[in-house]
Amino acid sequence: MIKAIIFDFDGTISNRKENAYGVFNEYLRQFFKDFNEIEYEAVLQDLITYDCNGTISVKLRLIPFINKYGKYLPEDFEEKFIPFYYDHMYRFSVLKDETRSVLEKLKGKYKLAILSNGDSTSQHNKITQVNIEDFFDEVVVTGDIGVHKPNKEAFEYVLNKLNVKNDECLMIGDVFSSDILGAINTNITPVWITLDDEIPAYHYDGYRIRHLDEIFEILEKENNK
Repeated sequence: MIKAIIFDFDGTISNRKENAYGVFNEYLRQFFKDFNEIEYEAVLQDLITYDCNGTISVKLRLIPFINKYGKYLPEDFEEKFIPFYYDHMYRFSVLKDETRSVLEKLKGKYKLAILSNGDSTSQHNKITQVNIEDFFDEVVVTGDIGVHKPNKEAFEYVLNKLNVKNDECLMIGDVFSSDILGAINTNITPVWITLDDEIPAYHYDGYRIRHLDEIFEILEKENNK
């Protein structure tokens, strides 16, 4: 019987690509004033590609961007952009369209938690920006506890806070190497949310969804076992 659901934040209940796009657009326009709108859009789309859904450090994401567009950028671009990114990204944090309605239906029926990798300040600011804390029994940012997904200790920390067993819990996340791997290693039932149907996953036969509202069918299946 499922008693609790743990959610990743970025890319799972929030629209991370729109979040990243917003902060990139805010900062970059000053360097590409001579570009027409389509040319500038190409710059932004390249950076979204290099962003790798936030799974690598900002410094590494900037390497291919600077290699391609460095002639348009000042020498201190990286030095100034990285703190801007962390200080301002929360301003562009938005929920996925279905998130609030899904949380409203789950609240009171299941214990709910967020387990998010990242810097404490930036992650908490993003979560506060979208005003969803009241839906959750626990909000855990790994920067606060010193261990990060997929480390089992991060998942076990949340299980202990919720006072549930691993087989009583689902983990919903979009990054396989942190959310899904970590859940499997902790014997929590994983639910991989990804909009990209073209991604092959021959070694994973668990749940895979495109939208959060598909979780209700999974809950029914799990609770009827």
